[in-house]
Amino acid sequence: MNNRREGVAGEQAACEYLQKQGMKILERNYSCRSGEIDVIALSGKTLVFVEVKARRNAEMGYALEAVTPQKIDRIVRTAQFYMLGKRCYERMDVRFDVVCVDTTSGKIEHIPSAFTAADGGRRRHW
Repeated sequence: MNNRREGVAGEQAACEYLQKQGMKILERNYSCRSGEIDVIALSGKTLVFVEVKARRNAEMGYALEAVTPQKIDRIVRTAQFYMLGKRCYERMDVRFDVVCVDTTSGKIEHIPSAFTAADGGRRRHW
């Protein structure tokens, strides 16, 4: 499986997992000049921005290692841009999650509130 197909399969698996957790998927692969967000969902009254990382194995490093402080900063900026454009979400609670998908085993690790907009590019939970 090539990297692009692996990424698409990982995002699909992540979306199916999130829907089973009761989330409503609003957008996939949202992009703007600030960057890209893999999945935007609603969990109750919380707007959730999800970074999906898919890996076949740990040879290329663990999926969470790819969520760098620079990546976090881009995700936060992109989320802010999204909320400005979608005024109906301005006053909602916001959460940033990471979903790691092992495309070989199908194992999914979900890290809710992995970072916040105020973290300044620092990871909190791993």
